[in-house]
Amino acid sequence: MRFALLLLLLGGCSRSDVPATLGGRTMGTTWSLRLDAGARLDRAGDLQTQLDTWEGMLSHWRPDSAVSRFNASASTDWIAVPAELVEVVELARQIGGEADHALDITLAPLIDLWGFGAGGRRDSAPTEAEIEKARAQCGWQHLHTRHDPPALRKDIPGLRINVSAVAEGWALDRMARQLELAGVSKFLLEIGGEVLARGEWRVGVQTPAAPPGEAAQTLLLKNQAIATSGTYRQHFCAGGQDYAHILDPRTGRPVEHALASVSVVHESAAQADGYATALLVLGPEAGRRLAQKLHLRVIWFELRK
Repeated sequence: MRFALLLLLLGGCSRSDVPATLGGRTMGTTWSLRLDAGARLDRAGDLQTQLDTWEGMLSHWRPDSAVSRFNASASTDWIAVPAELVEVVELARQIGGEADHALDITLAPLIDLWGFGAGGRRDSAPTEAEIEKARAQCGWQHLHTRHDPPALRKDIPGLRINVSAVAEGWALDRMARQLELAGVSKFLLEIGGEVLARGEWRVGVQTPAAPPGEAAQTLLLKNQAIATSGTYRQHFCAGGQDYAHILDPRTGRPVEHALASVSVVHESAAQADGYATALLVLGPEAGRRLAQKLHLRVIWFELRK
């Protein structure tokens, strides 16, 4: 059986009042903000405007984004990009380095090849020759960053990036800073199921098989974030085989182990986001070894036959 992991927001820990809720759309999904009962945010529209700006930098779906412009260029010279994109790239590279490069943002050619990118779905698995050709255009070691002025450089013309494994978490961390600067001290932020808490909030983890509203596990988040990576989110079936959208950089193929999802609790939403993907790629054994080494708090869901 394939599990899904959903976050049920159970409200603040110390009050029974219903919190105020704001939200909108960003990065191909939705976002929401829950404020402690009685709290006010005078300029909520500023958050949507900021998210729109970041989406214009980090989206691999929008042809006018900084990521898409970098991907479209065949130049191996330095290409000017926003400083925020350099920050996201370096964050992903740091996490990947700690995880035996199980997280590699240069897999965009493979992601597209398998039908999980902007090019659309496919109804059959690619051939070995196609996989090897795409793999030749990937590799974190072929991507370089510069801060002053901010720029990226690729060693091979066909190298393309996809920063979705850390972009939502990074945006949550940035939004949290803005809210704190605005004097908001207790809130719960969410983008696409990734959650960041300031103050104490209870969050429930639910599987699809559970009755509505029944949490398999309840977590207390206190100034922490939780992010989930799962094989259930996107997949396709061809030739009687199910292919998950999580790709292993070491093989160029979708992961095939028993893990259905990995959720990581961390002080940083961006770190939780990236580690969740890396641990899912590594699988149940290597993933648990890395989690223990890095002292990560992790929730694991495995497939049941």
